[in-house]
Amino acid sequence: MIGRGLLPWAMAGALLWSAPPAFAQGQGRAATLSLVEGTAQVRRGSRMPQDVRQGSSVLQGDVVETGDDSRVELRLADASALRIGPRARLALTAAHFDGGPARRQLSVRLFFGKVWAKVTSVAGGDQRFQIETENAVAGVRGTTFRVDAHEDHSVLVRVYTGTVAVRRNAPSYARPGERREVPGPQEVSREAWEKVLGKQMQILVSADGTPGVPAPFSEADEKDDDWSSWNRKRDEQEK
Repeated sequence: MIGRGLLPWAMAGALLWSAPPAFAQGQGRAATLSLVEGTAQVRRGSRMPQDVRQGSSVLQGDVVETGDDSRVELRLADASALRIGPRARLALTAAHFDGGPARRQLSVRLFFGKVWAKVTSVAGGDQRFQIETENAVAGVRGTTFRVDAHEDHSVLVRVYTGTVAVRRNAPSYARPGERREVPGPQEVSREAWEKVLGKQMQILVSADGTPGVPAPFSEADEKDDDWSSWNRKRDEQEK
């Protein structure tokens, strides 16, 4: 039995096998590259990566990679935007907009690098908008926030407007085609499993997936942050 307010954290001790991932084929474009600074490539299924430029389409299942000193902006079907910083890799794992804004389903996987999300606000409906890293998932409904997946596997989330719920990601114990024994079950309280961040709040999730304590941050904390400065200027240009 799972105690009230507790969530299962891992499967019972067993051999876990992960099949090779299959890239879904999107029904038309899921996003358009509305800005490309520097170099970027898109990998589609088992094909070789292809260089992209402004106006190129990105489909569900595509993996986007940016080069040194490069930045790109993805404009989604609901007018939301995802901006990807230098030396980053991001997969558009799910992108469904056919049911209208109130039923959008968007999920991206950030392997490493930085993402700045500017999400179109939609009231109500059955919708999901989330950015997943190895150790954390940030889910929102109408907000501006950033996710930094660091090389040491820790994750920084900062919220500029709106609200973001940051939760620990389910552990990945096996690589594609690999068998590995996993630990026994654990129970984790909801308070330890999920943190809710409001405007001008941040959280650092450690490399082992342990969430820190939400804390405020100010513009002074980002005075030397080129990624923040670039995105703020971009936001001003779009007003």
